Amino acid sequence: MQHKKIINWALGLFAVVFIGGAFIIPTPTIKKQVVTLSNMLTGNAQTKSASRSVASSKLGQKYQLSTNELTALSKLKVTGVGDSIMVRTTPDLNEVFGSFNANAKVGRQVSAAPAIITTLKNNQKIAKNVLINLGTNGPTDTQTIDGIIDQIGSDHQIFWVNTRVPGKDWQDTNNQLIAAAAKKYTNVHLVDWLYVSQDNRNWFIDDNLHPNTLGEREYTSTVGQVMAKYGK
Repeated sequence: MQHKKIINWALGLFAVVFIGGAFIIPTPTIKKQVVTLSNMLTGNAQTKSASRSVASSKLGQKYQLSTNELTALSKLKVTGVGDSIMVRTTPDLNEVFGSFNANAKVGRQVSAAPAIITTLKNNQKIAKNVLINLGTNGPTDTQTIDGIIDQIGSDHQIFWVNTRVPGKDWQDTNNQLIAAAAKKYTNVHLVDWLYVSQDNRNWFIDDNLHPNTLGEREYTSTVGQVMAKYGK
């Protein structure tokens, strides 16, 4: 608890510092430095995220990804099916993937996915790696999720980003279903966006749902780390 308080205090300090009139937003690099400082003060060992190797390149620094991760991502062909979260993050995802074809629409429900997947498969435009960001706009169920996974097929790697929908009762239920699917199917991988983002209100616009510029970078980093490990 003391460790977390120190981190939050230090990040808050960075957020209110003005240098030459410029407002400072805690970047991933600053946050890594704050965690390191907190570890020194409290005697805690560095977390995995704090000690990760980050490439010195522009992309590595922007998305806090290692050289190996960036290399792996640059070789991936990815199809995206998503809602407004994917609409906002597509430009960033395009920077790290070798190829990213996004089919994303504001307000999209999980139930819309089967028709989209059918069209993609009929046109032979579904890649070996499929990134799904659905579940933001309403509840779903096991049958629907299982049907989507079966429809995509076991010869594809599926990466499903869970949901952050503050104040909506379907957030936790949908996330439990997504996590259960990742355990059930060997080719389905959970991207735990809620866990990564839950204590970072400054990553989002006023609705606390859609990521801002910083949040879009953090989202891409979170997705990238998982897909670099399991992408084909």
